[in-house]
Amino acid sequence: MKSRSLPALPADCQIQQHDGEPVFEAPWQARSFAMAVQLNEAGLFTWSEWADELSAQLARQSGQIQTATHYYTAWQATLETLVESRLKPV
Repeated sequence: MKSRSLPALPADCQIQQHDGEPVFEAPWQARSFAMAVQLNEAGLFTWSEWADELSAQLARQSGQIQTATHYYTAWQATLETLVESRLKPV
């Protein structure tokens, strides 16, 4: 299965980057990132599902993603949305 890239950061976003990836400014951002990777590896969601939901989160917050905190808040909302949708009782 092909891996899908994460959506690009908005052009007006002032997030420090290293090798094209956003830099963590706070420990919670790194933990949120790690949780998403681990839950993907555990099979809770595919990376394509992750990228689609993150794209939707970023679109909903259009113009508001200007710092790493804004970006990782969208990342955390994506994580919460996917986990809640997978863990709801039938």
